[in-house]
Amino acid sequence: MMQVRYGHNIPVVLLRSFISISGHGSFTKAAEELNLTQPAISAQIKRLQRLVGGDLFFKKAQGVGLTELGSVVESYARRILALNDQIIAIAGQAPEQETVQLGIQNIFAGRVLADVVNEVPRTGHYRFICGSAPILAEKLKAGYVDLVFMLALTESRRNVLAEWSEPIVWGRAQNVFPVVENEPIPLVGREEGFIDRNVMHALDELDVPYKLVFNAGDLSALTAAVEAGIGVMVAPKRALPGSLIIGRDRILPKLPELRSAVFYKEGFDIKRHRALIDAFIAAVSPQGLVAKRLAQGG
Repeated sequence: MMQVRYGHNIPVVLLRSFISISGHGSFTKAAEELNLTQPAISAQIKRLQRLVGGDLFFKKAQGVGLTELGSVVESYARRILALNDQIIAIAGQAPEQETVQLGIQNIFAGRVLADVVNEVPRTGHYRFICGSAPILAEKLKAGYVDLVFMLALTESRRNVLAEWSEPIVWGRAQNVFPVVENEPIPLVGREEGFIDRNVMHALDELDVPYKLVFNAGDLSALTAAVEAGIGVMVAPKRALPGSLIIGRDRILPKLPELRSAVFYKEGFDIKRHRALIDAFIAAVSPQGLVAKRLAQGG
């Protein structure tokens, strides 16, 4: 009869600490989140590294990153933790005060947050997280958000519950129009912003000259720059700040539509949270539009 070597089982607590560090890129932040001391979380990772036979992290200028082995372990760890949480949820064993993490892309927050709060089931406990699409995508991958509404960064339909097309428009001041024919379009935007990168690529494809005249990461600062007549900006049509108007001048080329979607984290119990999911999708979908549903989950 074969002996089971229990010493080679990996405790779930080690995997949770590992995933937390991976998501934060920091032992210190992970320790704070898990209410542990840094020596304690370091000891856990040392133990996990002994069990898997190698280093999981490497030091970099800001925090830590995953080694090649760490990346492999991460994918399995997420699946193990997701299955563990589903087992705990069987027969109502999920914690009564379970908190669901809801993510909303910054640029849409002003338009949809109130609707989300009003629509989601009152019996639930929620934590709202706003950020740029790339930041939310990282949090989703790391398992720190359960449901996320944001622009899709790729064409992948993985972990997508619903999707729709998001029209992108030019935003200009009501009384100032700084665009001059045969001159580069003065663009107010985020040089590293997802929407702005797509628009710049489209302008390059159309051979339309432009220049970035104002750069900021805050929507209120971008809006102020447009209101001051420094330039024009781009935004989803329904998220365009109310003080601006849509630029329809023939000098401004038509912009491509992007894809918005509601994503769920790996292992999120779609069937058990169906009422929440339906309410979240209804709240963030464009008014009058029936979103294309993908994952059903029973």
